Formats: sequence, structure tokens, C-alpha cells
Amino acid sequence: METHQKIKEFAVSQLNNTEYANHMTRFQGLIPASGGGDRPEIESVDLTGPPALGFSDELIKEFGDNLALLTDLVNTSTISDETNQLREVDTHRDECIVFFTSDISQKRKSPIVAQKTAAVSLYNAVKPYVGIYRLADQQETQQIVGLLIDMEKEPNKTNVATLGLTSVLAELKTANDEFSRLTEQRTANKAANAIDNGKVIRQRMEPLYAEMLLLAQSYNIVQPTAETAAFVTSVNALIDETKARYNQRIGIAKANKDKKKPGGDRPEIE
Repeated sequence: METHQKIKEFAVSQLNNTEYANHMTRFQGLIPASGGGDRPEIESVDLTGPPALGFSDELIKEFGDNLALLTDLVNTSTISDETNQLREVDTHRDECIVFFTSDISQKRKSPIVAQKTAAVSLYNAVKPYVGIYRLADQQETQQIVGLLIDMEKEPNKTNVATLGLTSVLAELKTANDEFSRLTEQRTANKAANAIDNGKVIRQRMEPLYAEMLLLAQSYNIVQPTAETAAFVTSVNALIDETKARYNQRIGIAKANKDKKKPGGDRPEIE
């Protein structure tokens, strides 16, 4: 009795978006070139291309359209509204920092004794913060928080008032708080959009993929051809490779997690 090869079971739902899109792209590439037409009747004996697998043009198009959306989601780096707002707020807080530190530095030479004394005293406290506007965004945010805390201490607070810079620090605090808020909002929005959109697309693709596997396997059993056999063999090879890459990623993640535990580098006893 002739035995027909079946498609191996593998839960693609466990893959992350990148792995999923890669698997589906390669699966799509295994589908033979279309000769057109709707899904054939099972009695037909002269089938080639997608009809040999039971794939209609509509099914292939719907699968491809959703795959294109998922691929775009994986590859596209979104420039959100928050990004533009962040750029503006960051520029403003940089201006505040430069003005604040420069004014203190210049007033060390002030002919007004009270200003000169305050500036000289304040300069030593501000010196570590000169140039923080050149730091990476989150580092700058934390450094500004540190600057604002230090400037609330005495005699710094009094010296800031003497130099007329209290309002500048208030403006800097407002800008820095807004930058932090926008950063958190952008991160949350990107994460939510990526997860939600990916879920929706994959929920549409999952039954399409399952239907194509079932059709291909069924036609390979009921009406086998060299084309159906080659397709099933290729799909199984793809599943094996995807599974191996997935297991490798999970294994690496687990190993890295174990390394962080006490005694994590200890080798296993064989």
C-alpha cells in the first residue's frame, strides 16, 4: 500500500512576529506559479500550479495581502507624532540648560558684587552639569532631574534667585517633565500598536495558512502528483528549519536567564 507524506504539525502561533513573517514569506515562496482559475473540482486529473494543491487565486491573494501587512509592520520604523513633539521639547530644554549654565559662567565677572558672589558659588555646583544637553535623551533627562534637585538646596536656591534664574529652572522642569511624559506615551503607543496590529493580522492569517496546509495534504493524498509531493516535502523542510531556529532562540534566552542566577555558569553533570 502506497504511503503518502503528511505535513508535520507545528504551532506557528508560538513564533514572534519576525519569525512568523519569515516563515509565512518562505511558505508563500513554495507555492508554484499560478496558472489562474478558481479552485478545481477534485475529479480533475490534469492539474498544475496552485490548482494542483487546491489553492484558489482568491485564497492566495488574501494570504499574500495579509502577509504584506505583517511584513510592513515588522520592517517599518514608525515616526509618530510623539517623536516630532519630543524633538521640539528636547530643543527647548537644551536652550534652557545652555542659557542657565552660560549665564552663571558670565556673571562670575559681573561688576555687581552680589551677582558675582552668587555666580562664583553657584558655578561649582553647576559645573558637573555643563554640556549635559549633548547626552543621549534618557541620560539627559536624568541629569536634568539631578540638576533641579541640587538647585533646590541652599545656598544654591538663594543664589539662583539672586541671579534671576528661578524662572529658567521652572521652564526647564516643565520641559523635562513633558519630555518624560511624551517618551513614556510613545513607548506605550508603539508597543500597543505593534502587538494589536500583529495580533489582528495573524488572526486572519492563521486560518488561511491552516486551510492551505490541509488542502495541500488532502490533494497529495487523494490526487497526488510530483508537484504536490514536492510541495509537501518542501513545507516539511521549512517547518523543521523554523522549529530549529525557534528552539535555538528559546535555548539562548533560557541560557542567558540561567547565567543571571547564582551558580548559573556551573556546567550540567552529564
